[in-house]
Amino acid sequence: MMKRNPDPLVRIRRWLPPPVILLIFMAGDLLTTNPHFVIASVSRLLSLAIATVSLCFILFTAWQMHSHKTTLNPLHADRTTTLVTRGCYRLSRNPIYLGMSGLQLATAIYCGSLPGAMALPIFMLAVARLHIDFEEAQLRLRFGQDWDRYAQRVRRWL
Repeated sequence: MMKRNPDPLVRIRRWLPPPVILLIFMAGDLLTTNPHFVIASVSRLLSLAIATVSLCFILFTAWQMHSHKTTLNPLHADRTTTLVTRGCYRLSRNPIYLGMSGLQLATAIYCGSLPGAMALPIFMLAVARLHIDFEEAQLRLRFGQDWDRYAQRVRRWL
């Protein structure tokens, strides 16, 4: 007989991985589009710049994790083999989530969604409570003092 995990967040984590949370917020941006908040070329250029930097953060970090042969799957943080502290990880302990936050903001700016831009802290809080807290606890268990020293040096977001 299979035991149920007592942590209710486990089920939520499985059903709401970070990319799904991002898509939900981006859909909200699209649903709250308001042309009054769009300054055509400025909004488009700003959103493109933010999206480009954010996508570079995500892709470079994914490449870095792959090159260190460690997991990218936030649902399996316990499978992490290496504590990566270089590259984007020198700026943020969560560069992929930071990049996702940038994509959400870029979408809100592009759509002229004031509620979407204002929801950015809610997106960041949802990701932090559902995923980052769990992942960082797993990393602390796995890497001990190395993790603690790294976490003291580098901020969670920026």
